[in-house]
Amino acid sequence: MRKFLTTSFLLFSLIATSQNFLSWQFNDRYFSFSIGTGASTYFGELNSKNTISDDISQFNLGIEARLLNRIGARIDASIFSLSGDDRNAADSSFQRQRNLSFNSRNLHFQLHTIYYLKPYQGDYYKRWFFDPFIFTGVGYMRFNPTADLGGETYILREAQTEGVEYKKWVTTIPVGIGAKVKANEFLNINLEISYHFAFTDYLDDVSNTYASEFSNATSELLSDRKEEIGVVNPEFYDQIQPGTMRGNPDNNDSFLQISIKAEIFLPPDLFSRKNKAIIKKPSAY
Repeated sequence: MRKFLTTSFLLFSLIATSQNFLSWQFNDRYFSFSIGTGASTYFGELNSKNTISDDISQFNLGIEARLLNRIGARIDASIFSLSGDDRNAADSSFQRQRNLSFNSRNLHFQLHTIYYLKPYQGDYYKRWFFDPFIFTGVGYMRFNPTADLGGETYILREAQTEGVEYKKWVTTIPVGIGAKVKANEFLNINLEISYHFAFTDYLDDVSNTYASEFSNATSELLSDRKEEIGVVNPEFYDQIQPGTMRGNPDNNDSFLQISIKAEIFLPPDLFSRKNKAIIKKPSAY
């Protein structure tokens, strides 16, 4: 009898635990967390061929909330690198004779509004296997272009290679498309392509004219680097002088990002404390 009661109690406990697990599993979830990586490509004066980079150069984190039937919102933070080099330009071009380059490690915060092409299914675990979306929003990015000279790395903003002191932070506007692929009840694999418009032409430290005055000799060498390669094109070599055009101020810089992310749905009570919601549950309908 005792064995029967013990077995019955264990079986009942197992069933109750399973029911609780299923309830926890299938209780609708509106918030998700994502982590990912990918490639970043800069577009500006130092990418004359508009070559797309396939180097892994970014790491990103995000928290998303499903707000309405087709609308979501996401906070995204990322660290990524951008680079450009006139050595990749054609030998006959002005860019090759100019011989400038940059590398930049950037910190980017974004707020996205997401529009899903398919309606919400009513429960997160019943979501579409393939869920395409588009998004836009606003970003705020810290950029820091640098260049190597004589075995040392210099911050180009501080060198003032064009006699301009530009800001460290810039506003961006992202526009992108993507799709979520359902891996299991809790996990998505997300693919995204986004284009980012920057409200500056100095992501690469190149925009306007060659400066005529410098605080030191190093700044002058960072501004005009044609002598490092000698005469590649006599016409362009003679054009590079203080006060002449160094870049194109009519077009701001931009960048493209291709990302792959793992997205996991968060427990519904994660943002609650003592039964009092810290973040209110979205409607998702």
